[in-house]
Order: sequence, then C-alpha cells, then structure tokens
Amino acid sequence: METGRKRIRKDFAPLNVAISVVCDTPLSPYTQVFNSENGQYEPDREVTPTIIRPEVIASASDGSWPDPHSNQYLADMVWYVNGKDITTLSDWQGLFSIDTVGSTRGSLTIMRNIQPEEKVTLRFEGVIADNRLGVNIPVVTDEIVLSTADKSKDTYSLSIGEDQIIRYDPFLDRLHLYEHKVAQGLISASESARSAATDENSYLRSIPVTLHKGNTVISSGYTIKLFRITGTSTLTQLSAGTDEVVSISATAISIDLRVITKSDYLVVAYIDGKAVSQIQFSVNRVYRRFTCVPTNGTSIAPGDSMRFDKAMVDSEGQIVECPGRIIKIIWKTDTVAYKGVEHNEGEKTYFEISKTGIGNTYTDNWLDTYTEAELKPAYSFATDGSGNYYVDESGNKLIIN
Repeated sequence: METGRKRIRKDFAPLNVAISVVCDTPLSPYTQVFNSENGQYEPDREVTPTIIRPEVIASASDGSWPDPHSNQYLADMVWYVNGKDITTLSDWQGLFSIDTVGSTRGSLTIMRNIQPEEKVTLRFEGVIADNRLGVNIPVVTDEIVLSTADKSKDTYSLSIGEDQIIRYDPFLDRLHLYEHKVAQGLISASESARSAATDENSYLRSIPVTLHKGNTVISSGYTIKLFRITGTSTLTQLSAGTDEVVSISATAISIDLRVITKSDYLVVAYIDGKAVSQIQFSVNRVYRRFTCVPTNGTSIAPGDSMRFDKAMVDSEGQIVECPGRIIKIIWKTDTVAYKGVEHNEGEKTYFEISKTGIGNTYTDNWLDTYTEAELKPAYSFATDGSGNYYVDESGNKLIIN
C-alpha cells in the first residue's frame, strides 16, 4: 500500500539580474543632425534605423541559470516614449518595431527621425520569467534621450573682405593726393583719374561684408548694423552719414579713414530682429618717419627783398608729393639778430628778408632757413560754437586738420 507522500523541490538560488541599454547601430546613434540647407537628417533613420537593445544579464550563484545573456527570457515587454506606451502613440505608428526572437528579443528598431525641437526619452520595462522558481522578475532600464541638433543653429558667421586690423597710411593715399591737386588747381578733375586713385590704400574704404550660414552665402533676409566700441561693454550705434560712416548696406560698409586716429568697431548681422553673428575690426592711423629739408641754396643778393623756398620731403626712400596736405611745415629763420623767426606754414615759403634781421657785414650777413615739421593729426569735422556742422554746397560735412 502507498504511504504518506511529501513533495520536495530543488532549492534554486535567486536570480541576479543586471540590465542596461545598448545601441547596436554605431552609425545611427541616439543623436541626429538636421541640415536645414537641404532638409536632410544625418543619419536618416528612414534609411539607416537606430536599434536600441535592452541588454539583460542574469545569473544564479548555484550555476542553475542556463545562459547569462538572457534577453530570450523577456516577457511583458513595453517601450515607453516620454512615459507613454509607444504602441499607443499615433506619431510613431509604422516607424518602430520590437524584436521578439532570441538574443535580441526586446530590441527597439526606430525608423522615425526626431525633429530638432522635440525631446524624446525612452525607457524599457519587462519581466524575466524565472521558471526555476516560478516567478517573474521585473526589469526596468534607465531613460535614454533621442535628440537632434539643428545644423543651421548658431552656424551663421560674418566675414569682412579686409584684415580685422585696418591701417591707414596717408602717405600712400592716392585719392587724397588726387583731390588735393584738383582743389589746388594743379590738375583738372577726371572721373577716370579719381577711379584709378581709389585703391586699397585710399581713405574712402569700402569694407565688404558677407554673412554665411554654414558654407552657404546668405544674400537676403538680414540687416547689418555698425557699432563703435566705446568701452569694455559699451557700444554706440553708427548710421550712414554719422561721423566717419559714409554708407552701410547688407554687403558693404564704407568709411572715411581720414577722420580716424584709432577706433574699434563691431559689425552685427540681424535676422528677424535677432543678432545671429558679429565680427570686430579696428582702424589705426599709421605715423611713419620722414625727413623735411629746404631746397633753395642760392645766395642772397644785396638788392633782394623777398626769399622763396620749397621743402623736399621724403619717406622710406620715396619723395612725398604735395607734403603740406599731410605734414605741418613751419618755416623759420635764424640770424645773428633774431633766432627762431616764424614766417609761414606750408610746403613753400615766401618771406620778407628784412624781417629776418640779416645784416650787411661779414659777421652778420648770413641767414639760416629751416623747417619744423610734424605729421598732421586725423581730420575732424568743422563745427560752429553750437556744434553745428559746416557743409559745402552739396551738403557734405567739411573736415579740417
């Protein structure tokens, strides 16, 4: 006969489970880039999907668990997007799949591109069916984030068709020389001559401005503003016709370098009222060395009453034409009777000999003629006592130095 029955089970060690998230597609990672220039995603998940796998590693201390890589034992699998079951979201329909077979069970394949402004968090939840103990062990992954960087954002860049440090050397300014000769009646005005004199060294400097978006030149839809940097954090906006600014457009800034000693500027590009890029440049006036000597070495005849002389100025081995336009030249004489007699200013002089104090004897019948010369400063705008600008017949502001 059968005696009392007692069921005895194997005593299995509890299951230890570790879960993490792995991207199985390194060429299609969590982050995309959207190129607004061509409207394409990089990578494009419609072409190269992103595959995210919950990696389940399980073990038992008694060695009774058959395989540490335990995705095949997953059940009740759910992927959550921003806390919601992905299968319930209409904007994900047809754009994902969840693997149900073997070692990749639970893997999420994503064919959906994420827009730059979207924020997408993903989390996997499921259970491990432990048939040894007849229990289901919950598994939950940490959240991961899918994101898309907008390649167009913060990729605007301004450039100018000049060095960012512009040096103005009046000795090389052929346009200034041309206009001086015309004003003095030395030559006749000519548009072709003026155009030829307007080069990279002339005071009228047109600075090309170009706005790029990535590698593409933007030709419209933006405005340019010019500011003078007046302190570490202070700016003064300049407009066309203000001080040295001749004109401002989306493609160029024109300034008059004659009225600048040293100044720093900031060029800013705006789109829809928002600053998208900026670039700084500065203007510095060059002060070069020169020599200035009288040229009239002829003797004075007893009957002479007036004396003419002309200064010869050279700089860096070159004769300076019309030096009075950029150099202040004061003519002086010394005699036994008078020292430092000042006569006039300019590259030429014509003075009365009697005013020098020259004598008629061997000991006092000599005369030293010499100049005191210095570079003229930058021009300034001519104003009256109330600060109103003097203008010519065309309304152009007059400048003096």
